[in-house]
Amino acid sequence: MSAATTTLLDVDLEVERRDVIVRAGFALTNGQRLAIFGTSGAGKTTILESIAGLTHLSRGTVRIDGRLVAGRTKGESPLAPRDRQVALVRQPTTLFPHLTVEQNVAYGIRRSPARGRVAELLDRLGLTLLARARAAALSGGQRQRVALGRALASPFRVLLLDEPLSAVDVAAHEALRVLAAETVDEREAAGILVTHDLTEAQAFGGQLGIIDGGRLLQLGGAHEVVLSPVSRRVAELVGYGGFVPVPAATDRWFAIHPDRILLGAAPERGVILTGTVLSTRPFGPRYECVVAERCGEQFTVHVDEPPDAGVECTVTALDPPVVAA
Repeated sequence: MSAATTTLLDVDLEVERRDVIVRAGFALTNGQRLAIFGTSGAGKTTILESIAGLTHLSRGTVRIDGRLVAGRTKGESPLAPRDRQVALVRQPTTLFPHLTVEQNVAYGIRRSPARGRVAELLDRLGLTLLARARAAALSGGQRQRVALGRALASPFRVLLLDEPLSAVDVAAHEALRVLAAETVDEREAAGILVTHDLTEAQAFGGQLGIIDGGRLLQLGGAHEVVLSPVSRRVAELVGYGGFVPVPAATDRWFAIHPDRILLGAAPERGVILTGTVLSTRPFGPRYECVVAERCGEQFTVHVDEPPDAGVECTVTALDPPVVAA
């Protein structure tokens, strides 16, 4: 088996928390990136901490390059933390207060050839002018940049990112996300980002996992999962704004995405819906309308021109997926 197809990270775990049982199973090969998307408390952070060996598994194992890092099997104990080659950026961010920004970033690579990358990392992180500052002088967003830099500079095989940019200004998100993704690719490592921002999840990972109530409901290509949700709950989580019953079908619904709408009737493009506009409100540069379909169900659409409430409208839902309730 070639290095390109060798399983780098193999996860099959169960963790019993007080509020929910978290279960997850997936595998990543060299250079693969996975984003796990879900609401707060769904189990995203628990999965990362389990991979890092920081959480006791109720069942299952986590392996990196075939070596056990979490769980137990007969005659085999997990690797010590220093040998796991896992870099984890957690919330809240923790820095060494007695070290400068530069020293924090370089902390894990003092004997590594990667030390020469510190200056480049500081530049790409926007921290060059703060290289000699200490943690107490930094804002929350700057601290997150330092923590990300420290993780990227370390000799990791698996990079774990727990909402790493939550305090960073929006304008810098893309550049920092690209930096993390590029570093994973360059190292032929594996990367996992957990987030409750779907756009960020899709931009980071070639793979997207949807988690809810401790269970991975769907795992697949980042675009595929959004276009083809396997259930109504997944559709709700990834932004579908309404569900219209499929004619002559029991317990099957067309999932209507507000951004996959064409005004007017185009039967060759999808499903025709006619209803009454209940309300309209600004939504970024567009408008969001709530429409009551003739069947009685409501759905939302995003349009460029705001229709008046009470007006009847006809739209085409572009190839809407059919989901079970």
